Amino acid sequence: MTQNESAIEQINLGYNEPEDRLLLKVGLADKTEVAVWITRRVCKLMWSALHAASNALLPTATHFAAPTITTPDGKNQAIKNFIQAADVQQRIERLDFKSEYTSDRLSRSEEPMLAVQCMIVTIGNLPPQLELQCTNGQAVKIALTHELVHAVTSMMQLATREAGWDLMMDADTKLVNIISATQTLH
Repeated sequence: MTQNESAIEQINLGYNEPEDRLLLKVGLADKTEVAVWITRRVCKLMWSALHAASNALLPTATHFAAPTITTPDGKNQAIKNFIQAADVQQRIERLDFKSEYTSDRLSRSEEPMLAVQCMIVTIGNLPPQLELQCTNGQAVKIALTHELVHAVTSMMQLATREAGWDLMMDADTKLVNIISATQTLH
């Protein structure tokens, strides 16, 4: 790790009413924190990007396809994928949403940075990264895992509900339309 990188220890995302923004705090293992203001516009981009990243992190349907009877490798791959999916689910269930965020961390900037752009960056075989580009020219990059995507999107749902933002309405509506379009009556 370089001096500017550190393992994530805690994440906090909450609504700040006077600013009408979300404040993302990333607590790092070196007892520092990075704070970033997230506007409604960037939050919508982040929501879409995280859902796309979540889908990219999940095994594709071909991984779960029934193996051919004559190929034991297909069976082994299906078992391996099932074990990986079960492991991810167990790690998600162990996430701690009850402990309070440790606020005695040394901030890496005087004021929270303001995110103006959000994207998912993928380089080679490395895990995708959430990149928040800020007005001061810096970028906050977070390597994504299933657990991290789950944690951040869960916090986003709570924070945007508190803010009264309609971010989830669009995603839920699209999901309902897709599901209803594929159903058939017998």
